Amino acid sequence: MIFGGVPSQFLGLIYGAHNAGVSTAHGTHTNFDIPVVGTRTAALTLWAYYNQGYQYGLTLPPLTPNAASHAPSAPAPKLYESEDFDGTRAKFSKFMTKLALVFSSDPTRYATDVTKISYAASYLSGSAANWFEPHLNKATGVICFTTYEAFVRALKNAYDDPDARATAERKLHNLKQGNKDCSAYHAEFCTYATTLNYNDMIKILFFFNGANQDLKTVLSYQASLPETFDEFVQLCIKLDNRAKLLRSQSHRPAHTGPAPTTRPGPAPAPTPGTASGTASGPMDLSQADRTPRKRGPLSPELRRYRQENHLCMYCRGSGHWASVCPLSSKPRRVNAAQTVPLPPPPQEEPAIGEKPLYELAKN
Repeated sequence: MIFGGVPSQFLGLIYGAHNAGVSTAHGTHTNFDIPVVGTRTAALTLWAYYNQGYQYGLTLPPLTPNAASHAPSAPAPKLYESEDFDGTRAKFSKFMTKLALVFSSDPTRYATDVTKISYAASYLSGSAANWFEPHLNKATGVICFTTYEAFVRALKNAYDDPDARATAERKLHNLKQGNKDCSAYHAEFCTYATTLNYNDMIKILFFFNGANQDLKTVLSYQASLPETFDEFVQLCIKLDNRAKLLRSQSHRPAHTGPAPTTRPGPAPAPTPGTASGTASGPMDLSQADRTPRKRGPLSPELRRYRQENHLCMYCRGSGHWASVCPLSSKPRRVNAAQTVPLPPPPQEEPAIGEKPLYELAKN
């Protein structure tokens, strides 16, 4: 009987005291030490639950000689505590696997079904704990499941995947290697293939379909492939490792030494010109702008200068107008007024205060 108002963290000690009493009655547990619980009243309470379990154990049928004498020859290995099972379907299989490891590691401590059920129930939480609560008689502390197998069967019906085979087959069909190593791909593959219990040929077909293109390519160059799944996987892992090694080497630069240095040759001597103003002497404006290139609009200063000096507005030459400029690519109509000879250009240079010709020539 578990009294009301007992803190949840104290339930584990209560179950442990009760199970120790049951084990003692069966002759599989003779030592029981009350843990440090803080008060004398709490210690007496645990002794009461221990005695309750002892009285209950006397009513159970005696163990067979093999079960009573089955004791490990060496201390049980230390295992990590099981994680709480909150009722999530994806966690059910792992929870049952952890329980099986705990029970097989110390068969003396977990020799009875009551001990196994009590241990497993102590790690139920959330909806799983709510599911187990009606199966425990709070007045007597008796669990309604007579065997551990009955407890597992009921828990499996409540929280295991009802169509685990179809789920595993769907996941196996959608499994792809991608950028993973072949060994990691194989480990994930086995988690689903074990449930399906396929033969070697079907597993080889599924494994090949999920492999990446690089592995499929190197497999296509093999003269023959193994017929057993384990040998096929070992070959795939070796080929996948070699393919990754060759790919990493092909990405390295071919020449890792210092780049050869070339001695620069002598720079070509600049050609003297008059259009840029680098040569000594006066500029020849009639030749500065006579190259066939697209000309932009003239600035007001340059237009006024050419008008005052009777220069061509297109090529800056003298003796003709822009409409009949020989350098212009557009055909021009000539009228009588344009055939009149123009007066010769003045010989003096522009006034010092005006903009230099070099600046005007740049426009």
